[in-house]
Amino acid sequence: MSALIYLDDSNLWIEGKKVSAVSKGMALDIWEASETKTFDNTFILDFGRVLEIANNAPIKVARFYGSRPPQADSVWNAAKRAGFRLEILDRNSRNKEKGIDTLMVADIMQDMYEIATKREDIFILIAGDADYMPVLEKLRAKEFEIHVLFWDHAAAALKSGADKFLSLNGYLEQIRY
Repeated sequence: MSALIYLDDSNLWIEGKKVSAVSKGMALDIWEASETKTFDNTFILDFGRVLEIANNAPIKVARFYGSRPPQADSVWNAAKRAGFRLEILDRNSRNKEKGIDTLMVADIMQDMYEIATKREDIFILIAGDADYMPVLEKLRAKEFEIHVLFWDHAAAALKSGADKFLSLNGYLEQIRY
């Protein structure tokens, strides 16, 4: 049994900054943090630890998705050292991140058909928005096991659509760099 791991960096990191803000008392709960745009800007993820929590099977593929970081950004290098293959897209003319979810879904679908073994390999999604539901349904139809790791406030459909949902809230300090 092997794992195919897909991590939406911006989704995980931005929401993690909110979770961290709540843990530090900067907001009452995640909904207030979201509404007031309250972030713990000191929060940095340790991607090696995220991988350890995500999986204990041999890794067939581990992909890390996000928009092009600044030249001196150390986060992406840390992700690469942790074993992730980087999938980087440029931001659009309005400096907005576009295409990350689509690329991630396309890669999952391609990997499902080209490198994954049905009833043996596990697909691990580290993301939390409901945009990923169609790909989970396709994986389910092909009889793949699906794990989702994210913060407690992941989309309910994503949590219920997975064979296993693991909340990262309880690992906040462990995955803090």
